[in-house]
Amino acid sequence: MDEKPAHLQPGGKTRGRRSWGGLVGFLALMTFFSLLALGYGWAFTEVTLSVDGREQVVRTLQGDVRGLLAEKDVQVLACDMVEPHWDMPLEEGMKVEVRRAVPLTIRVDGKTVDTVSGQKNVLGAVEEAGVVLGPLDRLRPQGQTPLTAGIEIEVIRVEEKVISAEVAIPFQTRRLSDDSMPQGQSRLVQEGREGLARRLVWYLYENGEKVAEEILTEDIIEEPTARVVAMGTINTSRGGPDLRYKKMLKMEATAYAPDSRSLGVTSKYTATGVKARRGIVAVDPRVIPLGTRLYVSGYGKGLAADTGGAIKGYCVDLCFDTYEEAVRFGRRQVEVYILE
Repeated sequence: MDEKPAHLQPGGKTRGRRSWGGLVGFLALMTFFSLLALGYGWAFTEVTLSVDGREQVVRTLQGDVRGLLAEKDVQVLACDMVEPHWDMPLEEGMKVEVRRAVPLTIRVDGKTVDTVSGQKNVLGAVEEAGVVLGPLDRLRPQGQTPLTAGIEIEVIRVEEKVISAEVAIPFQTRRLSDDSMPQGQSRLVQEGREGLARRLVWYLYENGEKVAEEILTEDIIEEPTARVVAMGTINTSRGGPDLRYKKMLKMEATAYAPDSRSLGVTSKYTATGVKARRGIVAVDPRVIPLGTRLYVSGYGKGLAADTGGAIKGYCVDLCFDTYEEAVRFGRRQVEVYILE
């Protein structure tokens, strides 16, 4: 009986080799497609796309920002802001932000500028508008304030100056009590005089206007001289607690001093033998008896203790200690109080 060739026998070795070969081919094909799919997946880049503050995670085959925006049909105007730049290559995890420009107003150096900007904040918008800020300048609102439509921005120019100058020091006024004058009357004892100082002063200016200053140093060149004023304290009202009087006369007063320059007066003693000094008053004895205690407005207390050839009627001659005082007093109308 003829036998069949080995390659025709069921379950022969040749059939087994074919089965294994098909399996290997299938596995190879599957590996190829898996690698192809894996490589296609690797070609995608995952980024975050933010448009007007709305974010989404997207996957793209595009290689740069420009391609991504075109793929997602994001319309961008020339005044809008895109970060990073259009030509920047995309990287895994990158954030691409599109900010729509908003209208705003910038006030700077006396001018008002209406513009639009897609910057994040006030500082960015000001710099984009070409405004150069000095080291002390400030913005209102502050630079990190987010931009909103219609926002008004003010650029405040700030300048510091330190100036050395000589300045006048005002004098003070001192008031002294004087019981030789009635209340309400005063007498200048000493003229006031301003002093002089050299100061180093710091000034702060905002938009050209001074808003603050501080004296850093002060050197006194000349001290001021106080103005001294004597204030009357005597109450001359009838029956008052400080001074009681019987009668008041309106009279003309002149002045003299025990000095040869004073109208030829050479004697230092009066008609009653009392030494001439401040407080001695020459009177007409027919009007005011000698020995009467007096109070004379603008002069003070006095004693009627002298007479004179020119002292007739309603007039008095008041004695001062110096010729200069008598000259300053001169001739004037006074009130003479006859004291009790």
